[in-house]
Amino acid sequence: MRYLVLSDVHANLPALEAVIAEAKGRGFDATIFLGDAVGYYPHAEEAVQRLIELDPVVRILGNHDSALLDLAQGDFGDHWAAGIVMNVLERQLVTLSGDSLRFLQSLERRHVARGFEAAHGALSHDWEYLSTLTTAQANVGLMSEKLLFVGHTHVPKLFATTSNGSNDLWRTVSFRDARETSYRIPPLARVIANPGAVGQPRDQVPLASYFIFDAAAGVIHHHRVDYDLKSVQLDVVAAGYPEMLASRLEAGR
Repeated sequence: MRYLVLSDVHANLPALEAVIAEAKGRGFDATIFLGDAVGYYPHAEEAVQRLIELDPVVRILGNHDSALLDLAQGDFGDHWAAGIVMNVLERQLVTLSGDSLRFLQSLERRHVARGFEAAHGALSHDWEYLSTLTTAQANVGLMSEKLLFVGHTHVPKLFATTSNGSNDLWRTVSFRDARETSYRIPPLARVIANPGAVGQPRDQVPLASYFIFDAAAGVIHHHRVDYDLKSVQLDVVAAGYPEMLASRLEAGR
């Protein structure tokens, strides 16, 4: 089984379309979605509908998805007070169809399958960034399976640990320097893997990022793909969204 693993779409339709098109060329059987369909960019309805078409076998709730659903219930909570994120989500809420809202309502906080599991952020705290070796070490003991997929940080990275007697040996892999990188999961390792962001990369590489996970071979393939970034920037301006959301795309941050 080959899985398309994607996260943090953030209503960036051109980036999502580019990922799907390239991934189809590589071949995949099912989709794992790690959360944050909405937020930041102005194609919320179209992006969610595209995810619905993919019919993910694993569909995880992101913090932006959760905040939008709270808004739909009239609960403004304490997510980001009246900042840019909540202003964008308020605007996106009125554009979403009933089907799209039902899809977001179907998202789960954690999914455990045979051989892998998935969450948006850390297992210890839903919206904590699992971005450092320290947080990886704090979460590996909470894993039910040997492989955990997470999103949320927008940075493609992998943490792997194996035991050597009484010691745990750790390795960190950063998928930053190439458009294509593969990692074969060691038989006795426990691995936490983040595919990076489809819609808003934050590691200074302005390309959409995703995984193809070959479960039978035990190999994670990381890929980056170009998309029509300029069209998204123009759409941000046309929609009246904050300009900084457009400029940060080009910087990959």
